[in-house]
Amino acid sequence: MSLGVTAAILATLLAGVSLVWLGLFGPGLRLRGRQRLVAAAVPVAPVAVGEGAAHMAEHVAARVEGLLTAQSQAQADALADLRTEILGLKSDVEWLAGERMIEQAIALAQSGIEAEEIGRELGMSRDAAETIVAFRRH
Repeated sequence: MSLGVTAAILATLLAGVSLVWLGLFGPGLRLRGRQRLVAAAVPVAPVAVGEGAAHMAEHVAARVEGLLTAQSQAQADALADLRTEILGLKSDVEWLAGERMIEQAIALAQSGIEAEEIGRELGMSRDAAETIVAFRRH
């Protein structure tokens, strides 16, 4: 690593640490440390001093649990939508592949190739190839 890249990484790291330090212990802030982080991450209703930290912790835990449940449900819904979309695409691709195989079988039948050879060439059953040959030669 060059000296310039190392200096840039150190400057970025120092700036990040400085911002975190100011955020936790900056002037004019009443909350310090973890209380400030929790208060910034999850808005909570004001708690009376007599009720204590246990009530605040229960409230924060309930709020986080609600957010996690909502996020989990949203992910499950998105996954179900994605699964439906993929199944639709799979069906479309299978249909197109089948159409292309039939077109190739018709072209081979019109050129005079026997049904057994068409079946081997395209990977279709002998009965399907014989049916295509019977219809396309007439």
